[in-house]
Amino acid sequence: MKGLFERYPVWTVLILMLICFSPLMALRDFTPANELRYLSIADEALREGHLFAFTNHGIAYADKPPLYLWLFMLCRLIFGGHVMYVLSLFSFIPMAVIVLTMDRWVFGGRKTSAGERAATALLLGTNILFLAISVFLRMDMLMTMFIVLALYSWHSDRPWLFALFTFLALFTKGPVGLLVPPVAVLAYSAVNHERIGRWLGWQFWTLLAGLCALWFTGVYLDGGKDYLQNLLFHQTLDRAVNSFNHKEPFYFYFIGIWEVMFPWCLLAIPAWILSMVHRSGSSKPEKMLRCTALSAFVMLSCFSSKINLYLAPVFPFIIYLLPLTIGRLGWKRWMSWAVAVPAALAGLFGLVLALAAPFPVLDGIPSVSAYLEFFHSPWMACVGIALAVGAVLSIVFAFSKRSVACAVPLAGGMIAAVLLFSPLVPRLNDYIGYAALCKDIPAGETVYGRKVQRCENMDVFLGREIVKLPDDAPTPTDGVFVSKANLVDPVLEGRRKIVHGENAVWLP
Repeated sequence: MKGLFERYPVWTVLILMLICFSPLMALRDFTPANELRYLSIADEALREGHLFAFTNHGIAYADKPPLYLWLFMLCRLIFGGHVMYVLSLFSFIPMAVIVLTMDRWVFGGRKTSAGERAATALLLGTNILFLAISVFLRMDMLMTMFIVLALYSWHSDRPWLFALFTFLALFTKGPVGLLVPPVAVLAYSAVNHERIGRWLGWQFWTLLAGLCALWFTGVYLDGGKDYLQNLLFHQTLDRAVNSFNHKEPFYFYFIGIWEVMFPWCLLAIPAWILSMVHRSGSSKPEKMLRCTALSAFVMLSCFSSKINLYLAPVFPFIIYLLPLTIGRLGWKRWMSWAVAVPAALAGLFGLVLALAAPFPVLDGIPSVSAYLEFFHSPWMACVGIALAVGAVLSIVFAFSKRSVACAVPLAGGMIAAVLLFSPLVPRLNDYIGYAALCKDIPAGETVYGRKVQRCENMDVFLGREIVKLPDDAPTPTDGVFVSKANLVDPVLEGRRKIVHGENAVWLP
């Protein structure tokens, strides 16, 4: 096993992560906010024969390009339904490709230890943001993969692949995928006084224009002029300049990045700044990663629409800049503290979980205890122990090993905690999604929903439309009624009520 790890350290890390994440990927329900909506859109597209212009219950959905939804549609055709584990792989596999590509980019041709390569892979895979979107169904990880592949093609002197992967990034999520690679090239070329014609010359624009022309022609034929205009202007320029959704100030990411890069934020972000301050002697890969991270971060901050999730394309370059900076400038004393402090916080949290799980500490608080039916479980105590042990070892190693390898125990504790938490997920699914609730709804009945998040997308489970009522609408006297479990309504008196988390179904 040691020999295998020495030869394939990154593959070993990724396989262990897949083993630890697979139960969660297989057992959890679809979240209503985005995942269930994507499924409903895919089902509607298959029913109506659309490939480029999508609708969500008859309303145009031009928010996103089609590639990610095509994957959902393809899986539905192959498996006859939506399989959570299979769809989750469209998040995990891109994460794995990102890690493998960045490892080859940064460590290819350099003499480095297997431990350093494995540790850097774990640093990227276990920050809070990447850990989440490696499992949940979001197109951001797939777009980030194409951005990384585009910039690696630039590094490897393959201009046609640079153009192709840039288009695929655009075709996955939208303008951010199109802008990050060329902006990074412009930033690098400006700083290092290099010509950009080879990369942003006729090959790039010809391939990009040709593929976009095919896409936009398909959109026009499938959805018409209004849909195309919505896609090209309302969902791009309007979001960027004066967003109608997720509008935040310029400095939003300057605060948010520390949250979503936890527990490695105190190490990776200051090291990125240190690399920018002390530039002398930087290698070409370090210069490229530094310029890419900075240009992407500034560009995303300039856009009006912001949520921390949108920072995903910046993370691979910040994390993999870290070993290059340490290799050039050396391990600093503050870096040990930068690992030890977050590890101490994670260890304290794990210790609280381990000690509190056997005792009804929070059960007297009604607003909290409803969510903690799963809390008093040996599995929860094991989750806390895994975090605490990993944290303690990382703190010890932070002051003895003095390298990125000191982060391995905490990262290992985090992925072990995901595995140990997985058996509790079925008990949480009533709070996550609507699959169990919809199983209690009999066939043939009209279904009404009120004050339930995106209840219209329950059609994925029901196979028919649900009537979504305004919040102030009267309660119908016929059919099946779905609403908040704490609803008090005389019209529903006498009906059988089945509670699922915060929501309930009233049967006629």
